Amino acid sequence: MNPTTFRRLLSVTTVTASLLSAVPAHAWTLRSIEQMRENPPTLVRTGTTVTSNAPHPSRRALRAAVARRARRSSSLSRSSSFSSRSSSVSSVSGALDPDTDASLRGRFALLGTMSPILGSVKVFNNAEPLMVTSITVTLDTAVTSVDQLLVYDEHARLLGSAQLDSTVGNGRTYTLNLKTRNLVIPQREEYSFYVRAVLKNRTAGGVSAELLVVDSIAVAGNGFWSNRSYNQSLTDDFNTHQIARSVITSVTNVGAMNEPLLSGTDREIGKFRFAGVRGDGSADLRLTELHFTISQTGNVSLSNAEIIADGSSERSSCTISSSTITCPLSASFGSLASSPRTLTLFADVAIANTGNRASLQVSLNEPGTTTLGGSIEWNDGTTTFDWVGADAPVVRGTYYSY
Repeated sequence: MNPTTFRRLLSVTTVTASLLSAVPAHAWTLRSIEQMRENPPTLVRTGTTVTSNAPHPSRRALRAAVARRARRSSSLSRSSSFSSRSSSVSSVSGALDPDTDASLRGRFALLGTMSPILGSVKVFNNAEPLMVTSITVTLDTAVTSVDQLLVYDEHARLLGSAQLDSTVGNGRTYTLNLKTRNLVIPQREEYSFYVRAVLKNRTAGGVSAELLVVDSIAVAGNGFWSNRSYNQSLTDDFNTHQIARSVITSVTNVGAMNEPLLSGTDREIGKFRFAGVRGDGSADLRLTELHFTISQTGNVSLSNAEIIADGSSERSSCTISSSTITCPLSASFGSLASSPRTLTLFADVAIANTGNRASLQVSLNEPGTTTLGGSIEWNDGTTTFDWVGADAPVVRGTYYSY
């Protein structure tokens, strides 16, 4: 069969990246890691599979299906019936995805848990129903921390566990072999699935700071009517994740939403709570530096900025440069290893009496990426990171107005 004919018969397209569902502008919270620690993934080593005749899934439908996972019965099953030329194929329900977060953007992955979604794809076969025999996921580079890759369908049901393929020899190819007729994709119907990684503990070989990104996902199978072989590999710009021993899970404004703007010395201009989780008992988790963005209207000026940690009277000096307040944090100020921490920012505030309305707000704006530093620098006990895997802004502080 020539390549042109093949492409017409089988088209695999990506589900494009999407952001987390909107969160309040004054807070960022990552709940999935804490859920994973309480509900470790159920692993299936061989092809537990699902046949689906669901309508064409959209990105919104994929996210909604995962979000509804907790409300679904574990006894889900369907059958797919094709034309009179084929027989119906019953589905086999796999374990449900314990993580309800279906966001697809780059995030941190905590050692000893299951990662965020690494990538999602759709399969569509125009010619005939497709009996999938294998799903192969190839990572961009070999990742020591990955134990296996879990493949879930569009209803958040586990299809099986893709194991490192020793026959390939590059250390980055994982294959899930499926039994014939266990997973049949109906003719001219899209079928979506997504991939997560199960990460090793540090004592089992997990390594901080490794990058985790999918290079390609391949689907192989046979035609339900013709038994013809189909094989399609998809490459795309899958999002990059990074592995860490500890992770910051939330940054929240714990000050008031709105306050009067008053001039004077040593005025509170922001109050924020930071929380996180450690992947192993010897891991550290601490903030090392914060870069606050100053937003203002009217003639407002700040000087002598300092930061204080809850439970301490000690203060640490910050520097003000243009529209940024930079606060280096010692271990006593930034430690999140044993509990969340609230940090309060103070400064001398001066307001020129120009008759114009004045306002002030300090925020942690930039979440950063693996290649672009953000507003929060932190350490997991081995590596210092300068991004947190959140939406922008990460957190907005109290809005002061005059």
